[in-house]
Amino acid sequence: MSNTKDPKLTGRHNPGILQAPAPRQKLRSRRDSSAEPKFAPRRTQAERSETTRKRLLDAAVKLIRLKGFGGLRTIEVASVAGVSRGALMHHFPSKHALVVAVLTYVNEMDFAQSTRRAQLARSSKDPIEEIIQDAKNFFFGDHFFIGLAIAMSDESTRRLRRETHQFSRQTRFSIEAAWLDTLISSGIPKQLASDVLALTLSAVRGFSVRRLIEDDPEQFSRLMNVWRDIIRQHLAASIPGKSRRQDRKS
Repeated sequence: MSNTKDPKLTGRHNPGILQAPAPRQKLRSRRDSSAEPKFAPRRTQAERSETTRKRLLDAAVKLIRLKGFGGLRTIEVASVAGVSRGALMHHFPSKHALVVAVLTYVNEMDFAQSTRRAQLARSSKDPIEEIIQDAKNFFFGDHFFIGLAIAMSDESTRRLRRETHQFSRQTRFSIEAAWLDTLISSGIPKQLASDVLALTLSAVRGFSVRRLIEDDPEQFSRLMNVWRDIIRQHLAASIPGKSRRQDRKS
């Protein structure tokens, strides 16, 4: 007796029966993708030029500190910076122009760094210590010796020394004025603050130059501790109640 029921479909493929194609998966466009590739924005010509200029200045700073002003060669500056001689000449057409730019560059950095420290030191319990650390960073660093090398160069660089002396001098005076304001804001009378500042800077500068004949960090640290004690005693004797106010802050 035949089975009149329809046969059940199985999962096996029947070559005699046409089957509807499986639905195609919709491709997600790149625009709809949440994982779009990220591309860094292209730098402008001005940005690329400024990057090259900074690399040249940093290379010149390194070489002047290493070889002195007399040993500076522009071709070597280009090599250390990793740029072509033509790129160097585009930014600095002469050694004179390069060195003037170097001095301007380092003075701008020193001014920004030191005046910021002086401003922050207004809330410090010990602004004298802040002055010593800022002076040490400058006078024991490359920038001071670069300026010193140019200042001590021979008569052939008279024009260079004349051009760079004025703004280097102005930078240091501006930094000292910022530190003077910090000391005055801590309650030290102006003349006394000016004397303390000048003596402290002179002490640190003197030890910096002494490194040319004897580099003794332990001696510097010990003697600067002595100088701090002398300054505290002098301020306490010169300003009635100064030591008591300092103790309350501490």
